[in-house]
Amino acid sequence: VEQATWDDISVCTYARGQGGVVVNLRKASNPLPGTPQKADRTVQVDFVLLRSVTHSISGQDSRNQLFALIHGNVPAVNSLQSAYMFLERPLMFGALKAIQAQYEDPRSFPLVSQTMYSTFREMNITPDPPFVGKVGHAHAGYGKIKMESQSQFQDFRSICALHGDYVTVEPFIDWDWDGRVQKIGPHYRVFKRTSPNWKGNVGNMSTVEDHEVTEEFKRWADDCATVFGGIDILGLDFVHCSKTGRYFLLELNDTAIGLVHKHADEDMGYMADIVVQRMEEEFYGEKKKRRVADHE
Repeated sequence: VEQATWDDISVCTYARGQGGVVVNLRKASNPLPGTPQKADRTVQVDFVLLRSVTHSISGQDSRNQLFALIHGNVPAVNSLQSAYMFLERPLMFGALKAIQAQYEDPRSFPLVSQTMYSTFREMNITPDPPFVGKVGHAHAGYGKIKMESQSQFQDFRSICALHGDYVTVEPFIDWDWDGRVQKIGPHYRVFKRTSPNWKGNVGNMSTVEDHEVTEEFKRWADDCATVFGGIDILGLDFVHCSKTGRYFLLELNDTAIGLVHKHADEDMGYMADIVVQRMEEEFYGEKKKRRVADHE
């Protein structure tokens, strides 16, 4: 078993029967004790557990490594194809809209209303204030701004004109707490977070506590687990409106979700169980039987 960050790996995939998927792993800047991370090494990859994003801020972009693993048909948790679809916010949100469309009453899956602009040129009509603008693919509060007037929206538009990013805009929900429904295989958790900041994930003054796992939360998570061919690990973010008491779903996060410290060891154990299950299915189960039958 090897562990590395995206920045420390490079990938080469060969034709069938000529070497498989070969990964070069560079020496880690801060190697974990008792691991081979203190030296460069080369390995053939059989299976991958993804635990970090491939495209983030400050130039962090490891999409080519992801593409190479997809090129090599490497099985993974979550699947590499789902990781590709989670690269961009509109693809993720489109999947959530498809879930909501399955319900006669949209409040059964209370997705926040969102507008997308492919370029700044479409940003002509000011949304009803207050609202939140999000630029490009970034998550975790980056590229996000709260606006309360037409003039602020026009200023925001002028900044977006300097770049080629798409933009999404959604109403600002006056929330008193935000939360996350976490699903790892068959295991569910719900977390409640309170913060003095309108971006709950910014700053160090927020508090996180466990929340009751209701059937509604489980249904939302189960619905989300069906996207992009099925995902085993997810975190669905939502806010609780202080004025109406209603929930609004904001976004879906995949296998790179952060873990709450007091549950981290147990949750990592659940992830390990999922990996073992998927590896058994891949190498010893029906998938293996089908591959053998194809060659007979």
